[in-house]
Amino acid sequence: MPKKDITKIDPRKELSPYLNHQTSKKKNKNRKKVTKVSASLSGLQSERRKSLFKGLGLILGISVIAIIIFGYYVSPLANINSVEVKGAPDLPTKEVVANSGIKSDEKIFDYLFNSKKVDEKLSKKYPEVDGVKISVKHLNNLVLQINEYPTIGYIKDGSKYRKILSNDDIGSQSLNWKNINQEKPIFVGYTKKMSLKNDLKLFNSFPEDFRQEVKLLTGKGARTNQIILVMKDGNVVIGNTATLKNKILYYNSIKAKAGKNSLIDLEVGAFSRPLTKGEMKAYGIN
Repeated sequence: MPKKDITKIDPRKELSPYLNHQTSKKKNKNRKKVTKVSASLSGLQSERRKSLFKGLGLILGISVIAIIIFGYYVSPLANINSVEVKGAPDLPTKEVVANSGIKSDEKIFDYLFNSKKVDEKLSKKYPEVDGVKISVKHLNNLVLQINEYPTIGYIKDGSKYRKILSNDDIGSQSLNWKNINQEKPIFVGYTKKMSLKNDLKLFNSFPEDFRQEVKLLTGKGARTNQIILVMKDGNVVIGNTATLKNKILYYNSIKAKAGKNSLIDLEVGAFSRPLTKGEMKAYGIN
C-alpha cells in the first residue's frame, strides 16, 4: 500500500495571526482603559480644584461682607441720623419719636432687627396704632411705618372730633372738622363709654350700604333706649335700640314712599312724615 504524503504544519505559524490579533485587541483594550482612567483622574482633579476655588471664593466673599458690615456698625455712619414717621398723619411726629424711645446716638441695627420694642411702646401709647414696621433709608435714616386701625366714624369732643376705631377704641387725638373724613358718621351726645359701645355695636350690625348713608348718630333722645340717625339723603330715622336692627331692613321701601326730608319713625311701628323747619334746623339739614 503506497504511503501518503504527510504535510507538516507548524501550529504556532497557523495560529500566529489569530494570537497576534487577540494580543493586539487586548493591548488596545488596555490602552483604552488606561486612557479612560487617566482622563477620569484628570477630570476628578479638575473638579476638585474648581470646588476648592469655589469654596475659597465663598469664604472670602462672606469674610469681606462681614468685615464691611462690622466696619459699618462700629462707624458713626451706623448711628441714627434721623427718624421719619409714615402712615399716621394725625399723630404728632416729634411726640411719636420721643415715645418710641429711639435716640440719635443709638445704632440703626439695634432697631432694624428688633422693632417689637418700638411696636409695643407706640401701641400702648396710641390706641390708633395697630403695628409698626421699621426700615432704613440712606444708610442711617430710620423710617417708622405705622399701621392704624380703620376709622369707623368720629365722636364729637367739644368743638373737635376723635376717631372711633375698628377695635372699639377712641383715638388719642382731637381733630378739627377740616381734618376728618367727612364721609364717616359723627356720633354726638355720648358721655358714657358704655352707651357709645352699645350703639356702636348696633351701628355695626346694620347692612353696609345703610351704614354708608348715615351722616350723624345720637343716643341722646327723649328716651334711654331711643336712637336717632340723620341720613345723608336728608331723612331722619328714629328707632329703639332693641328692635332697630331688624326694622332697618324696611328703610329703603319706606324712604321710596316718604320722599326727601322725612322723619321715618321705626321706634314703635313704622310710619313717616315730612320734617318741620324746626326739626331740619335742629338736625342740621339744609
